[in-house]
Amino acid sequence: MNSIINFENVTLRYEENLVLKNISLQIKEGEHCVILGANGSGKSTLIKLINCELYPSFKNEPFKREILSYERWVVTELRKHLGVVTNDLHTKFLFYGNSLNGFETVLSGFYGTIGLFDHLENTAEQMRATESAMERLGILHLRHKKVDQMSTGELRKCIVARALVHPVKAILLDEPTVGLDIKAQLDFIDMMRSLAKSGTTVILVTHHIEEIFEEIQKVVLIKEGNIYASGEKELVLNSQNLSAIFNTPLEMQKQQGRHFIYPC
Repeated sequence: MNSIINFENVTLRYEENLVLKNISLQIKEGEHCVILGANGSGKSTLIKLINCELYPSFKNEPFKREILSYERWVVTELRKHLGVVTNDLHTKFLFYGNSLNGFETVLSGFYGTIGLFDHLENTAEQMRATESAMERLGILHLRHKKVDQMSTGELRKCIVARALVHPVKAILLDEPTVGLDIKAQLDFIDMMRSLAKSGTTVILVTHHIEEIFEEIQKVVLIKEGNIYASGEKELVLNSQNLSAIFNTPLEMQKQQGRHFIYPC
């Protein structure tokens, strides 16, 4: 089974501040994974390492950072293999792409742009792939709807479809239900499950335990820039570990396949 992510002993500093410390993380193709941690634990920096916004700090000890078996990528090429959906991207579409319709939003995934430009010539293959990505997520009804008329959940799904115009091996979802109401949250979780079942490896980064869906097999807990625990969901996801990474006494319960936490 091929690796999506293979990090060994990776460290990252911002100037003199040590943000990630000796991170070792392996995620295999088809191994749906959640990276769980409190705000400020290092999740955002880890995302940037994965999507090639940042690179590890050099050190004398051996270390490795491989994405899909390569140490370095041209970012535009990486996006054809690893889809990335972040709240920053969502915000950019709200501010700079609000005149686009759903189809144009998804189509822009071929260019990595917020919008389309007159000099770009869209091929028939790109148009078909855009329609297929929207159909896959059940959002063809949004093809003519403007971004500034969409709900938060509708735009979020368009941005996920934007990442899926390429035949990506995996998709990285950063806090994907932020700003969604309860119905939209449940709907989005169902969509993540559908992606996982269809063969796309889902990597979910969150601090909301209730987002962890049944198909997720691996749990990575991050605390203060360290991997606190990593392994099979049944072994790692428990009250003791969650209490440790969130620095407060918690009790975890599982109901109808979903996890919930309560203060002790």
